[in-house]
Amino acid sequence: MKRIAILLALCLVAGCKPSTTNPATLAPGADNQFDQVTYQALMTVQASLLNLQATLLNPQTSAETESVLKPYFNQASADYDLAVIAWKAYHTAAASDPNASTTAAQDALSRVQTDIQNTPKVTQ
Repeated sequence: MKRIAILLALCLVAGCKPSTTNPATLAPGADNQFDQVTYQALMTVQASLLNLQATLLNPQTSAETESVLKPYFNQASADYDLAVIAWKAYHTAAASDPNASTTAAQDALSRVQTDIQNTPKVTQ
């Protein structure tokens, strides 16, 4: 279920472009709709990674399960870090340029989405 929520959030982000009209309500600090939705998607991914990390750190998690999940977690975490950097660069640029490119942030989020999709479902 968490994967579905993440995928939906990331799919929404992948199709977003900065709007030339001001949306009715933006979160404080958001420069535009893309900026806001990307930030929200990053927070969703972060929550999923924290959940996976908790599973890996749980003493009841078998060594076999840990060995299967850990490489996926490591890759997703690294790609998440890159996605945050890409979003921060976009956020900074969008503050002064409403036509700032969203490509780097979209590509980075797509990589994280792929990582999460490829994480095997394991039972303990």
